[in-house]
Amino acid sequence: MREDREEFEQLLEQYKDAISRLVYYKIPIREDAEDILQEIWLIGYEKYEMLRDKKLFKAWMLKIASNACSNYYRKVFKSNEVAIDEQILESTSVKDARKWRMRSALEEEVIDTLQQLKEEQRGILQLFYYYQLPIAEIATRLGLPEGTVKSRLNTARKNFKACYPYYKDKKGDEKMKESIFPEISPIITIEKIDEPEFEVRCMQDIGYFIRPILGNKVKFADYNFSVYPEMKKGGEVEVTVEGRASIHGIDCVEVKVQMAVHSYKYYLRETEDYIQTLAAWEEDAQGVKKLSTFLDDDFWAFWGIGEDNCGEAILKKHGGYIQMQEDGSLYKEHIEAHNYDIVGRYKVTIGNQTYDTIRQIYFNQHDELVENYISREGKNILFRRFNKYNWNVGKDGEYTKPWTQMLPDTDRVVLNGEIYVHWYNCLPDYVIN
Repeated sequence: MREDREEFEQLLEQYKDAISRLVYYKIPIREDAEDILQEIWLIGYEKYEMLRDKKLFKAWMLKIASNACSNYYRKVFKSNEVAIDEQILESTSVKDARKWRMRSALEEEVIDTLQQLKEEQRGILQLFYYYQLPIAEIATRLGLPEGTVKSRLNTARKNFKACYPYYKDKKGDEKMKESIFPEISPIITIEKIDEPEFEVRCMQDIGYFIRPILGNKVKFADYNFSVYPEMKKGGEVEVTVEGRASIHGIDCVEVKVQMAVHSYKYYLRETEDYIQTLAAWEEDAQGVKKLSTFLDDDFWAFWGIGEDNCGEAILKKHGGYIQMQEDGSLYKEHIEAHNYDIVGRYKVTIGNQTYDTIRQIYFNQHDELVENYISREGKNILFRRFNKYNWNVGKDGEYTKPWTQMLPDTDRVVLNGEIYVHWYNCLPDYVIN
C-alpha cells in the first residue's frame, strides 16, 4: 500500500500540471477549480490500485478530471431554482447574462438579434449554444421528439442569421477585388499623454486583431522599413473565425490565419476574463502536421500568455509589473516569457484618424518586444514589433550585425538597460480610411 502511494505521488507529480490545466480551463471560477482538483487527487489515490496499466495514468487521470468537471456543472445547473425558460427568455442584457455562472457574456448584437426571434426559437438556440445541451436532453426538457427539436433548431438558426447584422451584405465578399491597404504606410504619430491609463475591456486576441466569435473576420498588413523613413507594405494577412470546435471537451472556435503562400489554424475561446488559446496545428521540418494543445508542455513555449498561461486578460489595466522611468525607459524585475502590462497613455494618429490609447508592452523568450496600442473602444489599433539589439545575430543566427546598425534611425525601447529596435508595424483594416 505504501509503495502504491509513493508510485501514485510520483506519477501525479509528473502529470499534475496537465491535469490542472484541464480543470482550470473547464472551470472558470478559480476557487471551485481548486476544490475540484483536491477531489480529483483523492479519487485518483483511492482508485489507483484499479489501474492495471500504469502507462495509461495520464489518460486515466484526465478522464477522472473530465468527469469531475461534468459533475460540477450538473450540480450547478441542478441547483438553479429559477426555471430554465425564465433564465433564457428574461436574459435581455449582458449584465443579466453574467449572473449565470455557466454562461459566458453575450455580445450586445447577439442579444438584440435574439430578442427579434419568437420565444420558442430564442429558447432553443440558447439551450443548444448557450447551455450546450445535446439534442436528446433538449427534447427531454421540452417534452418534444428529437426530430422536432432538430427542425426547430434549424429554423431558428436560419432566422437568427437573417436578423444578425454581421451577415447582411456580406455575400460574395470573401475575396476583395482590390486591397484597401496602401503600398506605403499612412503617417503615424505617437504622443505621450501625461494622464493616468484608463481601463477598457478588449475582447480581441490582439496579436491577430480578432475577436473569437463565429463569423468574425479581419485583415491586417505589415509595414517595414525597407527604405527609411518610409514603411513599405510587406504582406497582408486575413484572419477568420471559421467554426466551432472542441479541444479536450472544451468548446472553442477555429481560427484560420491566411497569408500569401500558406495558412494555419489555431483554436480560441472567450471566457468572462480571458481570451485563451487551446490548440494549434504545428508543422515540423518534414512537413508533418501535429495538433498541439494546452495539455502539451511544449505548447506554451509559443502560445502561452499571462500568469500561469491563463490567457490574455480581457480587462486592460496597469498592473505595475513594468515601470516606466522618467527618461521613458522600462524596468521589470524579472523578465518572464509571455508577460505583459499596460504602460502609459498615448495619442496615436494614423493618417487622419486620432485615437486615445493605452500602450501594452509584451515580450517573449525570443528577445522580441511588442507594443500594442488599445483604443477606448477596446480595439488594438496598432501593433509595433521591436527586436533586441542582438536578436538572431551571431554564428547560429540569421544576421551578421546588431539591429542598432541595421536600422540605425528607427525608434528604440530600452528595457532593463537593453536596447530593442523598431522593425515593423501591423495595421488592421478598421483603421485604414
